[in-house]
Amino acid sequence: MLNFVHGGLGKNGGQTARQRFFEYHRVIDMFLCGWFSSGRGQGSIDLLKTAHQKMLSGFIPGRIAYVFCDRAPNETPAATRFAEVVESLNLPLVIHSSRELREKIRLHDPEVEEARLAFDHRIIELLSGYEVRVVVLAGYMLVLSPFLCQRLLCLNLHPAVPGGPTGTWRQVMWRLIETEASEAGAMMHLVSPELDKGPPVTYFHFSLRGPHFDPLWESYRNKRRRASFSDIRSREGVQEPLFARLRAEELRREFPLIFLTLQNLATGRLVLTPMGVKTGDRLVPGGFDITDQIEAYLTPRG
Repeated sequence: MLNFVHGGLGKNGGQTARQRFFEYHRVIDMFLCGWFSSGRGQGSIDLLKTAHQKMLSGFIPGRIAYVFCDRAPNETPAATRFAEVVESLNLPLVIHSSRELREKIRLHDPEVEEARLAFDHRIIELLSGYEVRVVVLAGYMLVLSPFLCQRLLCLNLHPAVPGGPTGTWRQVMWRLIETEASEAGAMMHLVSPELDKGPPVTYFHFSLRGPHFDPLWESYRNKRRRASFSDIRSREGVQEPLFARLRAEELRREFPLIFLTLQNLATGRLVLTPMGVKTGDRLVPGGFDITDQIEAYLTPRG
């Protein structure tokens, strides 16, 4: 099983550079986060580069302490490109290949959970030299073991409001349409052993009614008079106009949700605990609504 740590942080890299990094940021008490990604495509690269730039600009007063990837650069062209981008950003890259674990998952190996636990133990060993307040799961395709959930405060994005549908983004979008939901949204939540059930941290919501959506609902309902929901879903898929608009509106708010969540944590407006998010001394069990912040972020200035 391939794993290694690339020092980053300058030409010499290595432990000395990493020590200098943490000694400096410990003195100034800067917000540091970890970044987990499977490095599978351009979306993962765009998110990492933009988050890094938001930190350099001061929009998020913090830094990415390391990038962890479970694909080795030689596994796929996408993984190679992702590693090159991390290097270009001068960020420490920690790699522990999940190739063997993914094969066990694919084969439904009865020992897959033991393998997952061993894999996550090795991650903790590799990251033992880093101190972060939170880890962002950004296109990380593995389910975390309970052990890792307990050792790290990990944030994940789920494309539904707290209490909303679970599953993949496609499943969530179709469920919203099937039930003719009045609103949609997404949340950042703490990762827990139970998939998509961790405490909400932040979220946004938007209406599925009004001039942009009403004609699409009318068209969808006309189709429903002639065909079943399942037929429409299988025949049109993500090209169905209502589905496409719903997904587009949700998707354009996802990056701002991540960046503004990190900004709120970095500035101390929100504090992350294993039980969920706090503002001041008050725990917010349902998560903190940052819809207004996101809409302001998306509003053109000038």
